[in-house]
Order: sequence, then C-alpha cells, then structure tokens
Amino acid sequence: MLKKNETRDFSMEVFVERSNDKVFFTIHGEIDTRSGIELSERFREVVENEDIYHVYLDFEDVYNITSAGIGKILKLFKYLNSKGGSITIRGISPNLRLLFKEIHLDKIIPIEEKA
Repeated sequence: MLKKNETRDFSMEVFVERSNDKVFFTIHGEIDTRSGIELSERFREVVENEDIYHVYLDFEDVYNITSAGIGKILKLFKYLNSKGGSITIRGISPNLRLLFKEIHLDKIIPIEEKA
C-alpha cells in the first residue's frame, strides 16, 4: 500500500500474447535498468516455462532503451538461439532504429515494420 506522497514508477508496461510456439510482447514506455529486470523476468516466465521458440517484441510504444535493456534483449536472443528459436523486433521508432543500427544490433536481431 502506498503511503501519502509516495508514488510508484511505471516506466514500462508489458502485454503478452501467445500463439502456438510464438509469443508477442507488446512493450510500452522506457526499458531501463529497473524495467529491464522486470522485462527479463517476464521473458523467463514465458519462454523458459513453455514451448516457445519465436519471440516478437513490439517496440512501437518504446521511447527509450538503455544499455541494460539492450543486454536483456541480447540475453533472450542468446537463449532462444541456443534452442533453435528466433527473436524479431517490430514497430521500432526511427531514433531506436538508428541506435540499433549504430551498435549493429540490426545485424543480429531482425527488425520489421509493424504490419
């Protein structure tokens, strides 16, 4: 329970939708150190406990990602790759697309326009 004058930081929201061996994560907000930990836990809950081989990350409403957040995505990529799976990022903003291109993340993880 929150005390008077106390607030919570809701910098990120994650929605999950499953379809056979695929899962779609729709992410809203900023992926920083704190929210990256939460995101990593959500990835682990879904991907490691079910027969999920293909992950789609909808970044349409992601306005910022820190190096910690990128690290969590790379960790997920590595795990999925080890079991023959894949990860795809969709709907990324021009600024984040440029960042991913500058660090060559687009060479590792496919980036698609949102359908």
